[in-house]
Amino acid sequence: MTARGTGTGRRRMTGIVVVSALSAGLLAGCGSHSGSSADSTGPLKVWVRGSGDSLKAYDKIFAAFTAKTGIKVQPYMTLTDFETKLSASASAHSLPDMVIDNASQLGDFESQGIIQKVDASSVPGLSALSPQALSSVKDPKGATYAIPFSAQANVLLVRKDWLAKLHLSPPKTWADVERVAKAFTRDDPDADGKNDTYGIDVPGTTANGYISWWWSSLLWQAGGDYVKSDGGGKYTATLDSPQAISAAQEFEKLACTDKVVQPGMLNDDTTAGNKAFQTGLTGMYLTGPYAFATMDASPVKGKYVAVAPPAGPGGSQTLAEGTSMYLMQGAKTDEAEKLAGFMITPTTQQLGMTAVPTATVVRLPVTPGLNAATAHSDDPRWGLAATVYQKDGHYEYDSLPNWTALRQLTSDDLNGMIAQCAPPAAAMKKLNSQFQAALAAQGVAG
Repeated sequence: MTARGTGTGRRRMTGIVVVSALSAGLLAGCGSHSGSSADSTGPLKVWVRGSGDSLKAYDKIFAAFTAKTGIKVQPYMTLTDFETKLSASASAHSLPDMVIDNASQLGDFESQGIIQKVDASSVPGLSALSPQALSSVKDPKGATYAIPFSAQANVLLVRKDWLAKLHLSPPKTWADVERVAKAFTRDDPDADGKNDTYGIDVPGTTANGYISWWWSSLLWQAGGDYVKSDGGGKYTATLDSPQAISAAQEFEKLACTDKVVQPGMLNDDTTAGNKAFQTGLTGMYLTGPYAFATMDASPVKGKYVAVAPPAGPGGSQTLAEGTSMYLMQGAKTDEAEKLAGFMITPTTQQLGMTAVPTATVVRLPVTPGLNAATAHSDDPRWGLAATVYQKDGHYEYDSLPNWTALRQLTSDDLNGMIAQCAPPAAAMKKLNSQFQAALAAQGVAG
C-alpha cells in the first residue's frame, strides 16, 4: 500500500459519490484503446500515490525501465487529495497512462469507468503472481482490473523493554493483550515514577476511515465480517452478528472500561499513532511493516519486537493491503503493460524492497521466489510479516463499487460509540442497517 502512515486519500462518502458520478458521466463510453486522454507521443505518464523518499525509489525503478526499453516515464507523486486530483484529471480528459495507488481503490475506480480491464496475456508474469495478491485485483465477477505491485499485512509492535521490566511475555491472545495493556498502563513500565503510559496505540480518527482500518482486524479475529456474499456480486451486511458485536465489545472494553488506550485516540491518525509509539506514550501498536523504517529512525529503535497479531475467538486474521497498478482509460496501453510487466519481475520487486531503505515501496513481494527477510539483511521482522500475510492476511472488500464510503460509515459509528461509551450491540445494529442501505444504493445488496 502506498504511504499508509501519512494518509490514505480515503474520502467522505458525499465527496466520493459526487466525484464518482461526475467521472462516470464524463467517461461513459470511453473504450480502453480509444478516446485517448493521454498524450499518444510523449513519455509514459505515471501518477503515484506517495511522498518523500518513495519518489526516489520509484525514480530508480522507472530509470531502470527506461534503460531496458527506451520508454521514458514522467512521474507525478503526491499524497494530498490524490484521488480528487485524479477525478479532476478525468474531468479534463487528461488522465495519466498508469496510476499506482492503494488496492482499496479498485471498486471506486471501476465504477467511475476510469480504468481498463487487464488482459492477463498482455502482461508477462501476471498469472504467476501470488494468488492472494491476484485476488485483490479482481472485481466481484472475477474480472481483473489492476496489477498487484506490493502486499502487506498488519503485525503487532510491542515494547520489549517494557515486557522485560514487568516480567511479561508478548501477547498471543486477546486475554493476553488485555493483561499486558493493563500492566503497561498502570505499572510504570518506563520506570519514570509517573502515570504517563498506555497499553494500546489506536489511530481512532474518522478522517480517512482510520478507526475502521484499525478495528477490522478485531472484527475478523472475533469471527465476524462486514458482509457475506450472496453470489452473483451481491452481498448482505453482517455487522450485527454476534461475532461483530463481540469485536465492538472488545474495543469498547479496552477504550472505555479498562482505559488502556492513549488519550486523544479519537482524533489521532497514523502519524499521531506513530509518534505515540515512538515517544513512549504507548506500548503496543497494530500497524503495517512499513512502520519498521519509521520506528527505527526514532528513539524506540531496538526497544520493540514485532509479533503476530494475537488471536481472538475466531482466529488471528489481520488486515491485508496492497499497492496496485491501474491502466487508465485512453492510456498508451502497450507501453503501460510493458511497465507493469517490468514492475512485477523479480529484479524490480527486489529493487522496490531495497533501493531506498527508508521507503520500501515493495513491502512484501508479489512475485514468487523472493524472500522479504533476505532482502532486508535477514531481518526476522520481515519474515514474520510475510508469514502473517500468507497465513492470516485478510483483504477488505476493495472491489465493491464504493468501499471507501462503506469504510467511512463504519468509522463514523465506531468513533461515536467509543466517544460516548455507548452499548456496542445497539451501535452495531444501527451500523448494519446503514451498511445494508449503502449496499443497496450501490446496487450490490443481496
